[in-house]
Amino acid sequence: MRFEAVPKPAPVEARPRDARGYPVPAITPWQDGRPQFALTDYERSAACARGRLCSVCGTLMDRGPVWRVVGAAESAAVAEALAAGRPYRNLAPTLEGPGHRACMLYASMVCPYLARPNARRGLDAEAPDDMTAHVVRGAVRGETGAVVGFADYEFAVTPGQVLFRFVDVVEFLPHDTADAHLAELRGELAARAQEAR
Repeated sequence: MRFEAVPKPAPVEARPRDARGYPVPAITPWQDGRPQFALTDYERSAACARGRLCSVCGTLMDRGPVWRVVGAAESAAVAEALAAGRPYRNLAPTLEGPGHRACMLYASMVCPYLARPNARRGLDAEAPDDMTAHVVRGAVRGETGAVVGFADYEFAVTPGQVLFRFVDVVEFLPHDTADAHLAELRGELAARAQEAR
């Protein structure tokens, strides 16, 4: 599905765009006037964590559930825990911050790496470490991904990274290809529009 055909949440519609028209997420760094989509800006990520701002659109997230898009390994771990009736908590911190449900559904569909199982990373991590060793050019996303809702998140801003952990799964929306979330995204946008009236 072409990114232009995916309905945008209003705050995403208001984001700056790259030369192709892609909205630039709030945590994306810029270099020489161009967004670096595969990278995360430390200061932007820290500001989003501290201010409870969506990592995609950069606007305030209400108290309550937050969402994120996960790859194959975490999707499988969440599915296994839910099937066994066990709680799931990502004890290993992640660099990926939370967002609104609509924003994460949207991101899962338009980000080439998140949307398709055969998608490959286009860039290496700037300074690979234990948390970013998997961020290498050519790495494949894996068979399944998911948009996962969590009751809340915790974060730590260290001198070199912004780390997140998520607690209590409240929604699990797995996908092979993320266009499976189109109906969910349309429904979420319609619900938000109704609330705004």
